[in-house]
Amino acid sequence: MRRKLLTLLVVLLFTGCFSDETTSNEKVTDKQLNELNSSKIEKTKDKKVSTKKASLFTLTTTKGKSLNIDELDGGLAIHELKDKVVFLIFFGHRCPPCLAEIPALIELTKEGHKDLEIMAIEVQGLNNSSLEKFAKYKGINYSLISADNNQDFISYVGGKAGWSGAIPFLLAMNSKGVVQMVHTGGLGKAQFDNIFKEIKAQN
Repeated sequence: MRRKLLTLLVVLLFTGCFSDETTSNEKVTDKQLNELNSSKIEKTKDKKVSTKKASLFTLTTTKGKSLNIDELDGGLAIHELKDKVVFLIFFGHRCPPCLAEIPALIELTKEGHKDLEIMAIEVQGLNNSSLEKFAKYKGINYSLISADNNQDFISYVGGKAGWSGAIPFLLAMNSKGVVQMVHTGGLGKAQFDNIFKEIKAQN
């Protein structure tokens, strides 16, 4: 891989699968963003009024960890993963290339990179309970999220990144949340290592 990660790259491999979920490519309008972010906590009149805004999206992993996400120019601000390189992956439990890359992601996680987070969203219909069982069966040690109740986020990312529905689908973001690479199709351990190293070298 040559140092071209600063430009978004979409590589569609013929080994990919397709999600059973329908993904909208409509972008969120400024008006919708304002409505979603306008929530304020009102306190009693003798106290100060908090202007804290709700995050645009809140995802919950199978282990109950909440991830609050807002729009960022060229990427995503995932507040709980600040200063980490993030691999956001759409995958499916019935997709052969998705299943083939799970061992590589497990191995990458075992290496203990404190500045890397893997977030994988299952988009072929497993609910949270079934996804937990799938994770246990496969020995998955990275964050898993069910598509249940998260279709708005999937549609948002799909619209921004031009996702066709093919999986596995990777968004690789640097420690500032800016997308450095978009890739469709299965990857191996060496390829994930190279992507991580390249992004780290640019920080």
